[in-house]
Amino acid sequence: MIADFLLVANDNYVKYLGICTYSIMHNMCPAVEKVRIFVMDCGITKENKEKLIRQAARFDNAEFRFFNIEQKLNNIVPKVPNNWNRAIYGRLFLTEVLKEYDIKRLIYLDCDLLMERPVTELFTLSLDGKCIAGVPDTDGIHRRTALGISPDCTYINSGVLVIDTERWMKLDVSAKVIDCINSFPEKLVYPDQDAINLILSDEIKLLDLPYNMLWMICERDIAKIRNYSEDFFYTDEQSHRALYHANIYHFAGRDMWAYYGLTPVHEIIFKKYHKLCDWRNEKRYFGSLKNFMLWLMVSCKRLLIGEFRLTRQYLKEDIGG
Repeated sequence: MIADFLLVANDNYVKYLGICTYSIMHNMCPAVEKVRIFVMDCGITKENKEKLIRQAARFDNAEFRFFNIEQKLNNIVPKVPNNWNRAIYGRLFLTEVLKEYDIKRLIYLDCDLLMERPVTELFTLSLDGKCIAGVPDTDGIHRRTALGISPDCTYINSGVLVIDTERWMKLDVSAKVIDCINSFPEKLVYPDQDAINLILSDEIKLLDLPYNMLWMICERDIAKIRNYSEDFFYTDEQSHRALYHANIYHFAGRDMWAYYGLTPVHEIIFKKYHKLCDWRNEKRYFGSLKNFMLWLMVSCKRLLIGEFRLTRQYLKEDIGG
């Protein structure tokens, strides 16, 4: 089996790309014949590309390929401006990859996540005729309502997408999503994610929670999440399993290189791959005195209640499946 992954980054985000892709190769290379990582290059230096390639060379069956799309990003000019870096639109140009490679199943991953277990099954998973598959977002009901998406549809987090490339091309999804971003009359809060959910509202298959374990689920009480979002339909048992035995942990806007702001689960997973990847010498930071003080308070609390000890214990538990 060949496992094909799509990621997007510019040079400011290359360390996230580095640790993320290391976690992918670490888990996927022993499980498949070959791992191909396609990077939509939004301005990565030659030096950093070479560093990524050297890291991949540590695995016998991993391959990197870069597609420069800096100029193509000029085609996306949101009708209502936002403060997002335009690199977020990079995945919409996956057609550049498909021009050169015959790929039936492609998995898109945000750079701010880490893979902890292989996802080989996603390459053979039936999408039931749908175009993409993803995990429901904790803010789904609010975004779905704001966008006018039918209550019968589920709004997903687009950080992990399983893509049927043939159907994507047949539906001309890239062009439709770009047109939506450029013409939507109101502000899109999460521009690319909102537009993907709006265009493909009835073309989405749901994935199980472990394939996109968001930090907000790790941090909040599950009962509160259910009250906040009726789309969160997972049981306590499913939530517990996903929290401590996820395939993919998503930092979703939380800076994994910052000491403050990570849950115990995400902190432990980050440290594991930080030690292994070629960005191990990249220093972590607090950002401000306020963040340091908050980190100190939270750390003391976690130490007193033994939260890290309990988390490590849960992560090692064998709870089946």
